[in-house]
Amino acid sequence: MLIDYPMEWRKYMIKGKTRTFSKNTPLEIVKKAKELNKKAVRYAGKPFFFFEENR
Repeated sequence: MLIDYPMEWRKYMIKGKTRTFSKNTPLEIVKKAKELNKKAVRYAGKPFFFFEENR
């Protein structure tokens, strides 16, 4: 499944981990990523983004 997300989000992702956001990611980005995850789970059966800590 292909998910289109802004390239600026990459600066909040942890290098070496697959699409994993760090703890200092703004809450607005986290909320949008979680919405995209809901769609990814519904269509692909697994999340697209991951998070360093549960929010």
